Order: sequence, then structure tokens, then C-alpha cells
Amino acid sequence: MSLNPQTRHIRVRVAEHTKRGRKQWDLYRYLWDPHLLFDALKVVIKNGGRGGPDGHELSELKGREWEFAKDLSQKLKAGTYKPGAVLRLYIPKKDGRKRPLGIPNVEDRVLQRALVLLMETIYEQKFYDFSYGFRPHKRAVDCVAAVAKQVYSHRHVLEADIENFFNEVSHNKLLKFIEKEIVDKRILRLISKILKSGFSEFGKPWQPSIKGTPQGGPLSPLLANIYLHYVLNERFVEVYGVKHPRVRLFVYADDFVIVAKGSADIETVSSLLKVWMREGGLKLKAEKTRYVDMTNGHRGFGSKFDFLGFKIHLRAFADNPERFWVARQASERSRRSLKESFHEKLHIHLSIKEAREMALQIWRGWCNYFRYSNNNRIFYREKRSIRRYVYRYLKRKFRRQRRPVPWRKLVLLCKEIIKPIKPPRVYPNHLSQGQLPLF
Repeated sequence: MSLNPQTRHIRVRVAEHTKRGRKQWDLYRYLWDPHLLFDALKVVIKNGGRGGPDGHELSELKGREWEFAKDLSQKLKAGTYKPGAVLRLYIPKKDGRKRPLGIPNVEDRVLQRALVLLMETIYEQKFYDFSYGFRPHKRAVDCVAAVAKQVYSHRHVLEADIENFFNEVSHNKLLKFIEKEIVDKRILRLISKILKSGFSEFGKPWQPSIKGTPQGGPLSPLLANIYLHYVLNERFVEVYGVKHPRVRLFVYADDFVIVAKGSADIETVSSLLKVWMREGGLKLKAEKTRYVDMTNGHRGFGSKFDFLGFKIHLRAFADNPERFWVARQASERSRRSLKESFHEKLHIHLSIKEAREMALQIWRGWCNYFRYSNNNRIFYREKRSIRRYVYRYLKRKFRRQRRPVPWRKLVLLCKEIIKPIKPPRVYPNHLSQGQLPLF
């Protein structure tokens, strides 16, 4: 989305100050600029979403976007703006647990987006290239491809996951980290108020937030990246540098992978990780942190690991079974999630046309992500498995009637539904081919 010239000018000024090594001591005066807030509002409207605890929806702002931006600008200038509590909902996770999701009020969402527009120009100059999570022009598929490429020469892998990362972030430590670049007390107080604004749930009173950054707000991913930058990335670079010949780090949000040329390197970095996590008030998730030997001589069932929905594993060359190459495909869990989506979303109340559109939407959404891999065979296998869930939908819709529809007709309906579902073209080497279209 194109930004207003005034917003672009502000971002360039902030970026130039950072380039010259200056700390940001007067960032707040840029924050109340109505053009910046108007652009932030456009981004929020484009992303969509429901309203927060105050009950106001984005649809109420239609036709009065500029007026809203000026009102918020006046509140910031006068110092009367106060962030509200977030609405906490819970999203079921694949392991049966629930992930808390915080939905801020519309006004708070716009203010947070404006902060992101300002702060990302500062921190994009500070973050390292091996950090991919929630950053502009960096995708999860790029991170997975970079890991797979590095595993060719670094066959010893430590896959790790930080336990409850977003809920365990220390507010005091985070503000001290931000103060290394932003010394404007008004911005620091504002971020502190956002962090401590608390949350409310349906049927429960307001509760304070002692630590953590609520997932769901526009500012939360950037704050999480800042925290992890100083807790993990900076500490790793102090010891090993950005491109160490033996040990490399790849980070995506709270998931990260360390690859090394020897098992001794993994043991050393594992002991360092425990110290770094303890100092940052974090800890690694035991069930998702393990050492993987990807060398040719130790190839076996355990010579694989999952990262960001992909399975990275060894496959033998056709002309030489003693040598192996590194393949990345959709993991078993990701393939199960595709089947579960068809199982849950093909409801019997959908018409044949709606079922065909829903099936195509699920298929395309899954393929858009996993086509950047060696996934060609997987696509054909999953295409065949989809037929079973389409038949299940048709059976529940037409075979439980008083006069069930004959199967010979349902076969034709099944063909009609799955006709647009086709395996896409895969891009196994998309990093060397440049940025390619998603579909």
C-alpha cells in the first residue's frame, strides 16, 4: 500500500537519524502527525478484524477516516490519549492447548500501527538478516529455504522453541532494550501503558497484564522481535558473529534453528542458550528442543526435523544411494491440518457451488505456502485424499434423506467439486529465482 508523501518523509527522517547513530529523542512529535495516523488507519482497515472491548467496529469509520485521524492526533498532542484493555479470546492449538489472542480497540490498533510505521524504520537497520519473523519483505518460506540450504554443509541441527514466549516477555527488560535506540520519554511511557493496559474476557472483570505482549495487536510482533534481538540474536553474534563458518542461527519469532558442522559445536551453543534464556527470563520448550544428526552416515527415522510447518529431511540420490540431499516438504502435521480443514469446513448446509469454492479456497491457501519446496509428489497425494472428504460431505448431505440420491449422481457431483483443484507448480529454488508470485 502506498503511503502519503508526508508519512514517507517522516520515515526517511527517522531512518536517517538512526543511520547517523543518533538516538531518537523527539519521536513523539512525529507520532501525532495526522497524515501518519491516516496511513496507519488505512492499513488497519485493509487488514480488517473485529472491534475491541469498547464495541466500536471498523465499519463505523467509513467516510470519516481523516476526521478520526485528526481527533486521535489532538488526543496525542494534548496528552489525553489512554490505551484501553484488550479483549482476550482463546484459539485452540494443534496440541490441544489454547493460545490467548488479544484484540485491541480500533483507536488503539491505529495508534499501534502508527508506532510500527515509525519504529520499524529504526529497527530494520538493527535486526540481523537471519531473523525472519514478522518483518517486511521476509517470509517464513524464505527462512525454511535458507535453513535447508545451510544444512547441506552444516549437518548437525538444534531445533528449539521458546515456551510461552509472548506471555513471558518482561516489561522492564523490554523497555530498557527499547531505550537503547529511543530515549523519548513520551514514547516509552506510551509503550509502557500499552503493555500494562490489561485485558478483559467475556463474563470476567478487567485483569492487569504483569508481563507479556498480547498477541493480536499490530505492535506486539515488533516488540517481540526487539526483545528476542537483544536476548538471543545479539548474544549469539557477540560469540559467533553473523556468518560463522561452523555455527549459524535462523530465527522466526519464537522458533529458531541452529545448524553446525560438528556435534561439539551444538553442545557448546546449547549450554550458552540456557544462560541466555535464563538471563532473558525465558526457557526453552523441552518437547520441541532436540538435537538432530543429519549426516549421511547416521541417516535414519530421526534424521529429520520440522520447522515452520515444513519437514526437512534427507533423501538419497537416485544414482548413488549412499549419498543424500536435503529435501523440504509439508510436515505430517501440516498435511493433517489440511485434511482437518476439509473435514471442518465442508458443512452439509453448503450448496454444491459453495462447496466447490470452499474446497478451492482451502486448497489454494495451503498450496500458496507449501509450493516453495520439493512438494510435488505431496500435492498429488493430497489431491487424491481430498476426494474422500468430498464424498463424506456428499454422503451427509444427500444420502441421509428419506429418498437418498444414487451414488452414480454423487460421483458426478464429486468430480464437479474437485475439478478446479489442481496441484500447483513448485519452486524448490525460489531464493535463487527471486521473489515469485504466490499463485
